[in-house]
Amino acid sequence: MTPPDWSAYLARIGYEGPLEPTLDVLRGLCRAHVLAVPFELLDGPDGIKPAIDAASVFEKVVVRRQGGACMEVNNLFAGLLGHLGYEVTTLASRPWLPQERAYTETGDHMVLLVRIDGTEWLVDVAYSQLTAVEPLELDGTVRTENGWAFRVHREDEEFVAQRKGLSGRWAPIHRFTRDRRGAEHFDEIVELYLNPANDSPILHTLMCSRVTGTGKVTVVNDLLIETAEGGAESSSRIETPQAARAAMAAVFAGHPQLVERGTRIWQRLVGDRPPAAPTLEESTA
Repeated sequence: MTPPDWSAYLARIGYEGPLEPTLDVLRGLCRAHVLAVPFELLDGPDGIKPAIDAASVFEKVVVRRQGGACMEVNNLFAGLLGHLGYEVTTLASRPWLPQERAYTETGDHMVLLVRIDGTEWLVDVAYSQLTAVEPLELDGTVRTENGWAFRVHREDEEFVAQRKGLSGRWAPIHRFTRDRRGAEHFDEIVELYLNPANDSPILHTLMCSRVTGTGKVTVVNDLLIETAEGGAESSSRIETPQAARAAMAAVFAGHPQLVERGTRIWQRLVGDRPPAAPTLEESTA
């Protein structure tokens, strides 16, 4: 397969700045990427097992103007950074599951460790929920973006990416070690979650998000989550095809083919479900 055309990738994300392997350039590349390329896991519900090597993801994201999941997009971004002269390591992180009050058992989220002049930085340009757009040091330094505070908190040999909003409480996002995890590890994750033969819950979940100028908009099945400037977060139910299309348009601005695809998946996974039975309270009201 032909190696990625990195200049075309830079054009895809609209980056026209300097390309020296510095922290300022890394910050600019991260911001340009997340504003241009949406996070999406649409292949799973469509019965497609994606290839996650940089050349395949380049064809998907740059040539076909799709989005991608962490194992696709962070891997492509790592290829760009390596091409520009950065020292990059791919790591496996375990996301925090708020409803279960636990982290996932497997390292199923790819993040990047970038070393610049002896300092290590966490980089993540592909995650469903709100994370720091720009790199975070591993020493606990707090970074504030649009009223949200982010840091990497060390716990023995592990590191926890955290965020703090209006509640004033540091909430976990995911945790990781410095141990490198390469293609073999993430190929196993793809096989586990995205092989149609395995019937993983991911194959029946609509999940997509995009960074905006003031926060992030995320869709998980019939739930629309919006984070806004000032550290606020709100959620609402997507109950009609019209609302689904509007949510997809917010997530996939500038990507009409993804708006159509996401709306179609919502209709199949959510819109075609029979109404839930009324609760006892509702039936006796």
